[in-house]
Amino acid sequence: MGYSDAPDGQECFEKIWTVSKAGGFIGVMLSTYDTLMYTKPQGYVPTIATYLKSTVPMVVAGATFAAVTCAACNIRKKDDKINYLLGGASAGSIFGVATRSVKVGVPVAFFLSLAAAVYKDSLQNGWEPFPYREHKRGFNHTYFDFTLGSQK
Repeated sequence: MGYSDAPDGQECFEKIWTVSKAGGFIGVMLSTYDTLMYTKPQGYVPTIATYLKSTVPMVVAGATFAAVTCAACNIRKKDDKINYLLGGASAGSIFGVATRSVKVGVPVAFFLSLAAAVYKDSLQNGWEPFPYREHKRGFNHTYFDFTLGSQK
């Protein structure tokens, strides 16, 4: 199940589970990078702590976004961008709590609320935030037109 398969305000637990899985996956990838390339902890306990430090906030932020968005939709009885703004702001505040820093929490909350509103606008109006672009493959680049406006 994808996040936008069901209408907003319905199947809240499935949406929470879907977003939490994605957050957990991203958290594990970031933790692995952090463990191998940056902090390089020595021993099992510091390694587990490094994984928990990055993975848990990602999972909780995803669950918070889905829960707040669904609750706002059910409480307000409206399906609009404000629900996603509230969900993004609450998810961003989780990162501020995890780092114990207002300087981190406020910008992340602002950015995630803006990104969530743009995502909701793309769902409502049918446009793609990152449209698919066909990539040309091959070594002879003279046969391909790489201009933005193709002339057909």
